[in-house]
Amino acid sequence: MFQIVCLSCGQVCADPSRANCPHDGGVLDVRYDPDSFPLRTDLPGIWRYAARLPLTDAKHIVSLGEGDTPMTPSAQLGAAINLPRLYFKNEGLNPTGSYKDRIASAGITYLRQLGRRAWAAVSSGNAGASLAAYGARAGVDGYLFTLERAPRAKIAQIMAYGPQVMSVKRLGYDPAAEKATWANIAALCDARNWLMLITARSDSPHAMEGAKTIAYEICQDLNDEAPDVVYVPVGGGGLLSSIWKGFKEWREAGRISRLPRMVAVQPRGCDPITQAWQAGRPVAPLDDCASALSGIILTSPPDGDLVLQDLRESDGWGLSIADAGAYRAQAELARQEGLFVEPAAAVVWAAVQADRQSGRLRGDETVVALLTGIGFKDSAAIQKMTADIALPLIEAEEILEVGA
Repeated sequence: MFQIVCLSCGQVCADPSRANCPHDGGVLDVRYDPDSFPLRTDLPGIWRYAARLPLTDAKHIVSLGEGDTPMTPSAQLGAAINLPRLYFKNEGLNPTGSYKDRIASAGITYLRQLGRRAWAAVSSGNAGASLAAYGARAGVDGYLFTLERAPRAKIAQIMAYGPQVMSVKRLGYDPAAEKATWANIAALCDARNWLMLITARSDSPHAMEGAKTIAYEICQDLNDEAPDVVYVPVGGGGLLSSIWKGFKEWREAGRISRLPRMVAVQPRGCDPITQAWQAGRPVAPLDDCASALSGIILTSPPDGDLVLQDLRESDGWGLSIADAGAYRAQAELARQEGLFVEPAAAVVWAAVQADRQSGRLRGDETVVALLTGIGFKDSAAIQKMTADIALPLIEAEEILEVGA
């Protein structure tokens, strides 16, 4: 079983639907019986870890087979920078193409447990697609509010599953619009008895439990060893914070003996967490966003200060990557590793390269770079990546001359 506990005041929250502490407004955490962690191989997807997920009855589970994504050792890129133990955790192979399926499975399952009939969320694409798919699977209504500048290709995938989708003016580059959107979605859900599903621990602590299963899988893939360093793309911050929680729980269960260092990777031009880390201060909202890396561009990250805490606790760090570096990394991953990911995911490879070049990585570490979403999510980035590649038109007889 589980309890909901405030990270600030430590009090237990009796209302299972609360998104924040009723006493001081603090972030809520889901806590479990520390003495029992059986793996449920009879349950689908991430639910084999049901003992560490907020589940009351397996009949509520909504799964499309999420999780158990491959962790692939680098074929060429690691060797090129003298980093032989580099792995890529490929979350783009989840059912809708991103790690957000883990969160959607946990969130929509929790919605069913509460007896709610609809969800509402804000997303630039991946979370919306996941929630829409799992909501359709569960037969519940969905309402998605998206960024004004969100890529149409991502929005089209969301629409295909059938929720009501609306874009919000200035959302994505105006901190005031971001705060108003979050607050109004919460008010809407309270008024209509819906469940707010935001991919942030500060807003949807129950759903975000699904993301920590990435840490469990990484350790299992490494034969119950933790990696030395884990690179995570960071927008709102909930993913890194959840993964760090997963590593700590895996150690508390006695399955690993040490913890990795966590690295938060943000896009330069929209990197409030990196700036705060470098300055040694709390996260402050940015006035504008100068990056086009959809999926990790938030001027006011809801879990930013949690990430700073996790970086300190793990002896990790934050850094930022220019958009050009992300697009270059995307092409390198595709052409040298056979891994086609969206630019927001490719930032981790660019960050690994930068840290190896600077000497921050010595070269003897076991490093895991988390690839959060598949490349088909961003059609504009695909066109950009292949724009300089010629497509010759030849006669059939000329085929015999190819490769001569």
